[in-house]
Amino acid sequence: MTKLIDLLSKYWKADEFRPMQEEICTSILAKKDTLALLPTGGGKSLCYQLPSLLFEGPTLVISPLISLMQDQVAQANAKGIKSMAFNANQSLDNQLDNAAFGRYKLLYCSPEKAQNSLFLARLSQLNIQCIAVDEAHCISQWGNDFRPAFREIKSLREKLPKVPVIALTASATPAVIIDIKEQLALDNPNEFKTSFARENIALTFENTQDKYGSILRTFHGIKTPAIIYCSSRRETEEVNQLLNTNGIKATYFHGGLTAQQKQDRLFAWQQEQKLVMVATNAFGMGIDKGNIGLVVHLTIPASLEHYYQEIGRAGRNGNNAKAIAYFSPGDEQRLIQQYLGQLPTPEFIQKCYKSLCNYLIIGHGEGVEQEWRLSFQDFCRAYKFSPKKVDACITLFDQASIFHRINTNRQDASCQIICSPTQFKLELEKAPLSHSKVLQFIGREYAGVFERETTIDLDLITRKSKVSFSTLIDVMEHYKQQELLSFNYASSDIHLIGIKPRDDKHTLNELLKNTELIYTAKKEKINSMLSFAKQQNRCKQKELLAYFGESITISCKLCSANECVPIKKEIPIKDIAAQILDYVEQGPLATHQLKVSLPHLSVAELAEGLGWLERQQKIKTNALAQIIKL
Repeated sequence: MTKLIDLLSKYWKADEFRPMQEEICTSILAKKDTLALLPTGGGKSLCYQLPSLLFEGPTLVISPLISLMQDQVAQANAKGIKSMAFNANQSLDNQLDNAAFGRYKLLYCSPEKAQNSLFLARLSQLNIQCIAVDEAHCISQWGNDFRPAFREIKSLREKLPKVPVIALTASATPAVIIDIKEQLALDNPNEFKTSFARENIALTFENTQDKYGSILRTFHGIKTPAIIYCSSRRETEEVNQLLNTNGIKATYFHGGLTAQQKQDRLFAWQQEQKLVMVATNAFGMGIDKGNIGLVVHLTIPASLEHYYQEIGRAGRNGNNAKAIAYFSPGDEQRLIQQYLGQLPTPEFIQKCYKSLCNYLIIGHGEGVEQEWRLSFQDFCRAYKFSPKKVDACITLFDQASIFHRINTNRQDASCQIICSPTQFKLELEKAPLSHSKVLQFIGREYAGVFERETTIDLDLITRKSKVSFSTLIDVMEHYKQQELLSFNYASSDIHLIGIKPRDDKHTLNELLKNTELIYTAKKEKINSMLSFAKQQNRCKQKELLAYFGESITISCKLCSANECVPIKKEIPIKDIAAQILDYVEQGPLATHQLKVSLPHLSVAELAEGLGWLERQQKIKTNALAQIIKL
């Protein structure tokens, strides 16, 4: 039989396995149920992809995210491993025919697709040799990103009782591990677990009321690629602007960008045209960039699982890296409000579901495999609903396998210039600069726009005309009122795929039962995260590993905990003041510039020094909030 190491070399161009990979592959080839706990970046996908090359039939991979499936299919095909994913864009019957006769090695599907009656009926034709459950923690109500549909994977086991199952996850507590084994009915599984320790990552929690100033100090002179995680889209854009204004090459990424914008920004960061990626937690899944030297959380995440996964994107090349999280007094309440305060009540969930079905014109018993483009804001306005609560509801519908949600931020727009070319030219001459840029580009780029209604690309126009999206819409609406042009625009923020038929009485039953469990689990995770962030005495690595059921006795000596930080010698106040004065003498400075210039001084030391200098009447603050010497 072909040696595993030969296949590793041929398809992955590697000379040796990462820890546990070879043992896991051997277990699967021996037809044993297997549980693999490997850290983020530990090479989990290889553990089922490589054995699939030696099986007569395909391996069925159950994955929770369509985007992740698409990425893995593309990567596997690029390696020469024939793969496909079941999706909603084609007839399931045709896809099953392709899967049965296409000599595929890997078949990817969502847990919802695996429950489909047609899929289950034709499963025996596929000659499945192994079932791989990726992100297996989703099966547990105590896991991160609990997804009830994962619990129905047991129906596959009933259909394929002799087919081995491998469950893979990068973040699971002891309680979640027990739940995974029970829910998947793993038969005396071989268990493989590497240490969750990230020995090359220094974990730091910094208490600060000036997060933006701290960012500038941290990123001053940065040489390696980095990620900053923010809590909102608006925040990503603000931080991106802050960094670029201060000469730090950055870009940003969030769910509101178009697919092309996401691709362009990811490429710029991967090629290191931009060193810093400022992003929401929508960024990172499937990203494997080895030389990330720094991961920053502007606001602490909602769970230690998220924290562990996100910091795990740093230092994958084995070099020393840093993970810094900023924590301010108001963060605790903001975190609780963001993740618990916006959870909708059972009554609102029912109301939102019925309204959404009516808005999308879904009849009773209809909706399965149908697709819709939802204008999120229009829907919220139509029913006078809180956008945050509606967003939470749609997330719950996704988790409960009622709808599958994909954020798209698609804009459909068309335009026709209905005045004469002469009048159009006159309007250009008297229009404000921002208006003329837009009109000139449309007139030049879309040749048929004077004769007929023409589809236009709003994102392209904003980029080429160098105007904001809101300005563009205002310009178009203005000239529509002036009867210079026609303009039709519809925003579609969310792509929804129906999974269960509409049934106002029964569809939500299971979800409503789980609502209290979801609330309890989220509350426990937030409390664990807050406790971890606030405690400053015990080694952070030790505490993090303990959460995942791993015990170590030696402190990391890298993190910000008192146990690991040597006692800092106190600097006399006059020495601090003298250092500050040296820089202020060179000209007016903002506080954050001082922090960049004097990185060895803490925020408290700087505040103390500035206060002393003010009392001595050696400095003052001018009208521009700059410190100047008297």
